[in-house]
Amino acid sequence: MLGSIATAQLTIESLAVEIGQNVAVRDVSLAVKPGEVHCLVGDSGSGKTLTALASVGLLPRQASATGTIRVRGVDDDLIDADDSQWCSIRGAVMGYVGQNALGCLHPAFRVGTQVVEAIRRHQQISVADARALAVRELAAVDLPDPEWVARAHPAALSGGMCQRVALAMALCNRPAVLIADEPTTALDDETQGHVLDLIRSRVDSDGLGVLLITHDQDVVDVVADEVTSIADGVSSPSPAGAAVTVEPSRTASNEEEATPTVLDVVGVAKTYGSGRWRSQPATPVLNGVSLSASAGTTIGLVGRSGAGKTTLARIVAGILTPTAGAVTIGGRPITGPNRVGRIEKAGLVQYVFQDPFGSLNPRRTALAQVAEPLIAAGTSVAEAKERARALLDDVGLTPAQTGRLPTALSGGQCQRVGIARALVRKPAVVVLDEPVSALDWSIRAEILAILDDLQRSAGAAYLLISHERSLIERQSDRIYAVADGTLHLL
Repeated sequence: MLGSIATAQLTIESLAVEIGQNVAVRDVSLAVKPGEVHCLVGDSGSGKTLTALASVGLLPRQASATGTIRVRGVDDDLIDADDSQWCSIRGAVMGYVGQNALGCLHPAFRVGTQVVEAIRRHQQISVADARALAVRELAAVDLPDPEWVARAHPAALSGGMCQRVALAMALCNRPAVLIADEPTTALDDETQGHVLDLIRSRVDSDGLGVLLITHDQDVVDVVADEVTSIADGVSSPSPAGAAVTVEPSRTASNEEEATPTVLDVVGVAKTYGSGRWRSQPATPVLNGVSLSASAGTTIGLVGRSGAGKTTLARIVAGILTPTAGAVTIGGRPITGPNRVGRIEKAGLVQYVFQDPFGSLNPRRTALAQVAEPLIAAGTSVAEAKERARALLDDVGLTPAQTGRLPTALSGGQCQRVGIARALVRKPAVVVLDEPVSALDWSIRAEILAILDDLQRSAGAAYLLISHERSLIERQSDRIYAVADGTLHLL
């Protein structure tokens, strides 16, 4: 072990992290060697993300860390490094891709501006050269039309595209270490393979050391040279080929039943960048899309990252306004001049977002956020909290966790809060945008079973988006592929 530590790009020894009175990470030790992909695996809430945040000096303010963190080429132990030290290291010596890719990008600035800033902070090159390099890096992570992406704002990109932008920013200065927290979660299989190939090529050509946090056994099988597992904040080495139990499939019937249609999407089109005051050329995303869903059924949407799946989902939920077409739920219009009001719409359709962190209020506890839709609809505070506690218990959160802010929860725990909040009013339609992508394999079956049970009891129609074809096939009654702005029934 001493030899491996001496040659390691990143060394973590006896790391412990406390958040208030809670010891979240107790004893984590690992070494990431040059030219190696070291996977860190474990259940949701086990301490994986806190280990990554401590390794790049991004722990929340209320957290404190002890132990040792060393990076090759930097003499000091970084466990107590100040902001100025970390600013000179992050982006140059260490690249970081967070679990919340959209949260890593500033919504007010164009993507190209942000990548250029990351490049010029650590490289003495002109703006023109930095912009050319930024476009090359965006192309390297398989982003279609990287020139357009560079001109776009993050809100115009899908979750998977934002994930690839974050990876491009982390790699643009050729760091010695890359720490990537679930970097392929929001990507379709084809793009995921391309991104993993890119990481492997940088590992082989540049001697990059990668600490890759993932719950996906397929990713571990493809890229891992070493594996460390973490449970209850304590690490232990694991065989690279250790298997993970895959969730059983849902027992579903493909037979058509005489159930009422609750969701109707008719001729929906969406074009970004159009309008009198838009500086970017119009980009059509959806073109004449139509579908319907009956009560108690699940419609699956598949397609490449950026194909328009999330755009369609947000139109169904009334978050985006379509350029053309109409959406009705239970006969009530969700779009158009006569659309229902906000409170009524919340009882008709709810959304489980792809980004569990960004969809939650960082200043409100899990319990408060799940109770809020009920209180807004006129339920008493006491009854709303009682129902919220029961549902949070159903999705697997402990009483202690329900009183925490999102920053004190893991990505998987935040996703459970999002699911509970969406289901608490028993809406007619629930949009599930990658609902289990942030969850480890050991609890995915549990969450999917909960979704099935709630669907059977409430009769809701689900619109399920996922890049995992096997998940879509297990959970869906009907499947559509989104491609070239249209739907294709599979």
